[in-house]
Amino acid sequence: MGADAVGMVLATRLFEGRQVRLAVDIGTNAEVVIGSRTRMAACSAPAGPALEGAQVRWGMRAAQGAVDRVWIGDLVRYRVIGRGPPTGICGSGLVDVVAGLLDTGVLEPSGRLLVDPPARVPEAVRKRVTVLPNGQPAFVLATREESGVGEDIVVTQTDIRQVQLAKGAIRSGITMVEQYLGVEDRDLAGAFGNHLHLPSAIRIGLVPPLPQERIAYVGNAAGMGAQLVLLSEREGRRAEELARRIEYVPLAARPDFHEVFLRSLRFPE
Repeated sequence: MGADAVGMVLATRLFEGRQVRLAVDIGTNAEVVIGSRTRMAACSAPAGPALEGAQVRWGMRAAQGAVDRVWIGDLVRYRVIGRGPPTGICGSGLVDVVAGLLDTGVLEPSGRLLVDPPARVPEAVRKRVTVLPNGQPAFVLATREESGVGEDIVVTQTDIRQVQLAKGAIRSGITMVEQYLGVEDRDLAGAFGNHLHLPSAIRIGLVPPLPQERIAYVGNAAGMGAQLVLLSEREGRRAEELARRIEYVPLAARPDFHEVFLRSLRFPE
């Protein structure tokens, strides 16, 4: 079992609990672990770098100038790290945009961005939908007058597809491990090793639709687990035991993975 998964289990103490819990560490390869003190299984889901700000037109890491939170409704508002003009958007802001576009009806569950949104969509949102010179639909998050780069900061159809692929990989990984262990979403509590806005992550289907009070942020759980191993011989021995004990679920070897992945690509209605 990989070091990130073991570190996450060690830090969250998932191996001690009686209740079945889900732990997700989101990254280019997302680590998914489900289990309790009775039994644990894990997989690595190839999510790609979109949720870390890469392969996105205006993507960047969560640093000064990055839009990290977005609210889309009757108005479009955003928060910028460092409180200056925006120069890009990081993964958490991107997930907020996708969730907000789904809520307002600009984005279909299939992932298609509507260039002619329905009349029920707030005018503040409708006027930000545009078509780029290359013919690609896009949503203007910050106009060139607002931004710190002298250009519109946009979220394109391709950006949305990148989020969709990441979400599909992670959600299908969760489903495959659930099936392997014979559990369902309703059986779980959750630990979320990332700073994505939880309601937005649930809205786009990135994590199961659990009650929010049953999900907790645990930060960089893999890093915390590594620190525990470095500081304690006992935790080091425990990590070695966990690496042998956690059952690995190879997604590519599962005959129904392709079907589950295609289902997982769709955003919730």
